[in-house]
Amino acid sequence: MEKVNIVTYGCKLNQAESEVIGEKLSSLNYIVEYDKSTKSDILIINSCTVTSEAERKIRQLIRKTKREKPDTKVVVVGCYTHTDTKSLLENGVDLILGNLEKKYIENYIDKNGVFVDLDYWHSKNEKIFLPQKPYNNYSRYFLPIEEGCLEFCTYCRIIFARGNKIRSVSKDEIFKKIDSLIKKGVKEFIITGINLTYYGYGTDYNLLNLIMDIEKKYQSQKIRFRISSLYPDFINENIIQFLNESKIFEKHIHLSLQHVSTKVLENMGRKYNEKYLINLFDMIFRINDIFSISSDIIVGFPGETNEDFEILLEFINKYPFSRVHAFRYSSRPNTKASKMPHQISGEIKKARMKQLQQYIKNSNEQYLKKLINSGITPEILIEKKDNQYSYGYDEYYIYHKILNNSINLNDFHKVKINKIENTGVISSVL
Repeated sequence: MEKVNIVTYGCKLNQAESEVIGEKLSSLNYIVEYDKSTKSDILIINSCTVTSEAERKIRQLIRKTKREKPDTKVVVVGCYTHTDTKSLLENGVDLILGNLEKKYIENYIDKNGVFVDLDYWHSKNEKIFLPQKPYNNYSRYFLPIEEGCLEFCTYCRIIFARGNKIRSVSKDEIFKKIDSLIKKGVKEFIITGINLTYYGYGTDYNLLNLIMDIEKKYQSQKIRFRISSLYPDFINENIIQFLNESKIFEKHIHLSLQHVSTKVLENMGRKYNEKYLINLFDMIFRINDIFSISSDIIVGFPGETNEDFEILLEFINKYPFSRVHAFRYSSRPNTKASKMPHQISGEIKKARMKQLQQYIKNSNEQYLKKLINSGITPEILIEKKDNQYSYGYDEYYIYHKILNNSINLNDFHKVKINKIENTGVISSVL
């Protein structure tokens, strides 16, 4: 039997789709693994095109594979294939599949060549496949419920790969999948999509309806749900109150923030401003001062002045984030931002990123200290163990290292936080 290695870059939706690819190939008697270092007969790269760095790493892996094991068949699928098939071919890729074709990997795995339907994203009704089990045997299950985006942010070309036609999984199909996975022992579900804000778009049923129905149906179960990412302008007091009082949803949101300066946000094509964000964060921490907020930040966007950058730093200094994923602006071909004047030099972006990372570190420490001083006893779902420690996340999406490796995987445990370590904490079981 041939061995297939699936390597995934990018978002949680990609990870869910990689699991579907693996399940389909396993049913065809391929040996499927998810380890970048594994030698295999076929390498499948589920790609990302969000940043030039992601694309660089993909090309590097292709070249490394062809150099070390030339007879490996290299297959690249997903978003990068919609934006630059030429560079993939030049780096020795044998088979290229788009976001539609990768869903039907069983029809293409024996082929070579390029199969990318560039009009795929005009199809409203293309199916979203739900994996049969968690990705790569993780304890948590990535539940994809939506695909497509209508935002047209000036820096983003995911819309070229995923489209502007919104596709949503029905409530009945979602509940059927959750029910089957609970029976298999899954206890944590991460709700994911390209832009969850648009779940149910064009119908009278939206994301808030869905999560409230999930709460009603499953609140007595010993399980946990997390929403992977939301736009700030979707958040209101009702949503925060709901998450704060929920028995099964985490007291955490990940905000696709990107920046704080009103001018930069306007140039990005975002629909909110600095004043809105201040009011939003004040509202969240008024409801619960240890509510967990994580976020994405772009530094060095075209036209970002020293004043804009200071506004960003002051905001991060004022509000405690549980974590922030910051990255330097990466010019993406054919986007509006790539043609904007006042592009920021690499040196300035690097210097600003270094300063920003220190502010993020301080903000994260501020949040963790508040969590410790609150006296709460978080509940951890154990997802990994080694010879000394057990590891897992709590309901605030904080990572815990527990000095006890005798507790069972995939079990919930109340813990006491002892001290801060990097972006997580060291705890002991109560």
